[in-house]
Amino acid sequence: MPDFVNKGIRLEYEITGEGKPLVFLHGMGGSIRQIEAVYERIEGVQLIALNQQGHGRSGADWDSLDFDRMGDDVAALLDHLGIEQAYFAGISMGAAVSLNVALRYPGRVRKMLLIRNAWTDSPMSCEVQKAYHDLGMALKEGGIEAFCQTRGWEIAAKASAYTRNAFLSPFQDTASVKNWQKFLILPGKTPAASAKSLRELGIPVVILANKNDLCHPYAYGEYLHEMIPHSLLTEIPDKDTDSTVHRQMINQAVRNMLASL
Repeated sequence: MPDFVNKGIRLEYEITGEGKPLVFLHGMGGSIRQIEAVYERIEGVQLIALNQQGHGRSGADWDSLDFDRMGDDVAALLDHLGIEQAYFAGISMGAAVSLNVALRYPGRVRKMLLIRNAWTDSPMSCEVQKAYHDLGMALKEGGIEAFCQTRGWEIAAKASAYTRNAFLSPFQDTASVKNWQKFLILPGKTPAASAKSLRELGIPVVILANKNDLCHPYAYGEYLHEMIPHSLLTEIPDKDTDSTVHRQMINQAVRNMLASL
């Protein structure tokens, strides 16, 4: 897998296909493999996926990690590839990074698809931050058994089956065990400086949101739709209800974004 260096941090990326450049960013605890599992190849599209800091085999600068820094990484990747402007899609953390790029580098983003938002212009809720904090500390030193004794697991365990699995699967992921710090740091960050900045966003934006999801509240999609001018909000089924239609609707939204003028 090719890589490049931005501000001293080596980052992996992958490119498949040729044509319109589409940057598709994974969620927290995911990787390029998450995008490969979701995205259905489209003829005439160049898919650009990035293992963001602390994911896959990419490095991380924990002292400076926030959404501005990760947004800078994406802009640097576009520079590295000689791409001035691209279409953007992102899942969860990837949606937050995409939003950050659109706000801070408006000329780099042609259109944007935000999928299952976990951040707005505020950090995650205190309850979800606690769940991730306890997850991170257990990844560092306690293991899955220790995590299951925490308040964080109590919070996650009351949620959907998908959410429970999302909080247990990091213990089987080498990158999450190694880079446990991301679960402590990122939930308390925010990709947007203010509601005002969202209201000033001038590019076409489609928002996909589902219910029955602790870390990705449907209300976040509604809020972003209210704040971002002329945005479109579409409800998709949660993964527990219908994972097949969930994936199909994501891909249809990607195709629609790339096909429209």
